[in-house]
Amino acid sequence: MKKEDDFMPKSRIEKIQQTLRQKPEPTALLVASEENRRYLTDIATSSGYVMITPENKYFFTDFRYLEFAKKSLGELYEVALYPKENYNEILKKENIKNILFEENYISLKTKKSFDEMFCDFALCESGGLIEEMRKIKDESELENIKRAQHITDKAFGHILKLISQNINTITESDIALELEYFMRKNGAEAIAFDTIAVSGKKSSYPHGQPENIKLSNGFLTLDFGAKYRGYCADMTRTICVSHPSEKMTEVYNTVKSAQAEALNMIKANADGLEIDTAARAIIDGAGYGKNFGHGLGHSVGLEIHESPNFPNSEKEKDKQEDKKTKLTLFENLVITVEPGIYIEDEFGVRIEDLVVVTKDGCENLTASDKELICI
Repeated sequence: MKKEDDFMPKSRIEKIQQTLRQKPEPTALLVASEENRRYLTDIATSSGYVMITPENKYFFTDFRYLEFAKKSLGELYEVALYPKENYNEILKKENIKNILFEENYISLKTKKSFDEMFCDFALCESGGLIEEMRKIKDESELENIKRAQHITDKAFGHILKLISQNINTITESDIALELEYFMRKNGAEAIAFDTIAVSGKKSSYPHGQPENIKLSNGFLTLDFGAKYRGYCADMTRTICVSHPSEKMTEVYNTVKSAQAEALNMIKANADGLEIDTAARAIIDGAGYGKNFGHGLGHSVGLEIHESPNFPNSEKEKDKQEDKKTKLTLFENLVITVEPGIYIEDEFGVRIEDLVVVTKDGCENLTASDKELICI
């Protein structure tokens, strides 16, 4: 059982309660999303609600998780079964007038059920209250992400050996399945997202799906990540099956140079738009500007794609200055750096690292080699 004094999310709950106490009327926060529940409880459940009021905190779940929740959450939360009457009884007892809900997560159907369930209260959007908190990773979150990335790097070394030993028989699906098996075998609770393993001409698909087909000569794109204690890792490496052409080598080195430029610019208070512009300029200068259509990177945490993202300078060109998407990097932001070039019906290259922004630079969590590996 976790004691209240050493319960990791305790400070997060207190921060929310401080915000609630500043509201002009008594207000509660209702948390339904799986990721935000885990952020506030440190346990994984497919069902449940966290309800936080200015003075108290509750965890409601169904019978399947009741005993587990009571043992895991200790004395910090009052744990109870779902009955709808409990919500209203608690809220009225604490004189609550308004309920904040997660507008970024709930469906229209859920919103309608909330309207019925909480008809005596004013339902208000939370304004991404928890998502804003999640942008800055605390020490425990960083440790979990580092562990997830360590498992991911280890899996890359393993899969290179397996591909080399079975180059004539291994399929894209084999690779995806083996990566998942290896990561789970080495401590991952799950994969962070569906693994991408595509070869030959299919490598020009930024998010291609692995098939039960043998590897084609040319580039093989591997985009994968482990999940550890709820937190995700994300990396991409592009390797070559057989020998690369001169053009393939040129494109690979261009992507690597673009990523290196971005990594060198990352630090707290740096302008994200400027970093994207600098990386994109290298690719554009090599003649492949139109072949880099996605963003430079995205934040990672309990979800594989979190806010904020690097602004895409190509898409910002025609916007008025005061309407441009802005991102000022900050310490303990975890973000990917993943430039790519994709040439239709030929091949594609993406190189992706996961970094933590620091005061004077960044800590690169991805240890795998970025020199072009040929098998």
